[in-house]
Amino acid sequence: MSEGPSPALIPFVGKIRASERIADALRREIIAGQPVARTPALMERFGVSRPTLRQAFRVLENEQLIEVRHGSRNGVRPLRPGPDSAARMVGQSLQASGATIEQLYEAREAFEPFAAALLARRRDRRDIATLRASLGALSALVEAQAWPDLGAALARFHHELVALTGNQMLALTAATIATLLEQHQRNRNLFIETDKPDVATLEFRGRGVRSIARLTRLIEVGDADGAEAHWRTHLINSADHWLSGQDRHAVIDIVGEPA
Repeated sequence: MSEGPSPALIPFVGKIRASERIADALRREIIAGQPVARTPALMERFGVSRPTLRQAFRVLENEQLIEVRHGSRNGVRPLRPGPDSAARMVGQSLQASGATIEQLYEAREAFEPFAAALLARRRDRRDIATLRASLGALSALVEAQAWPDLGAALARFHHELVALTGNQMLALTAATIATLLEQHQRNRNLFIETDKPDVATLEFRGRGVRSIARLTRLIEVGDADGAEAHWRTHLINSADHWLSGQDRHAVIDIVGEPA
């Protein structure tokens, strides 16, 4: 099939390769929630050959936006972009640029206290109910001595707090940072949860739950300045705990093998 210029190809010619133009067009449609047509229909739509279309598919596969089902009648299945795919792309860029693990913790300090203050100023009953439910679940895990689950729940609370603001950009950033921190800790063998953690870890977990209880109370009474200051202190203490015993200036490691 010829790939020479034609009226149907006007948006897909120029310095950028046809496969990249096709990937860009399909990317916009996938993000908008539209299905991906079958290969013959796409070849006809863009006026290209099957190898060119496959190149476009490879771009989108690498971005985790599609899954190519070889031998399937449906051919290509679009995937909903989420924190994992965002973390993968952002993390690779940060690792290549030499960003450090300490900078991830510093980034959290830049917007999580703002989120706490925003929730306190708003004093929305639904937000407070959600915070109370999260606090209740954390307290239940302490009571049950479910230490690995408690550690995961405390880590998850950070992006749950930001998600309550309703700001999608902040929520995605928080989820991306949480994913990057977990990946780094796993690759460095730092994310170790056992059924019987040491005393220092238990005390740290307990302080974390009590800190969330205080934050919830500050938000309930509408103390925005208090909530912001309290949560900033919480984040600083959390970073000091996780960075103790390791190089604060170590480059983020999300694609390497565990040491």
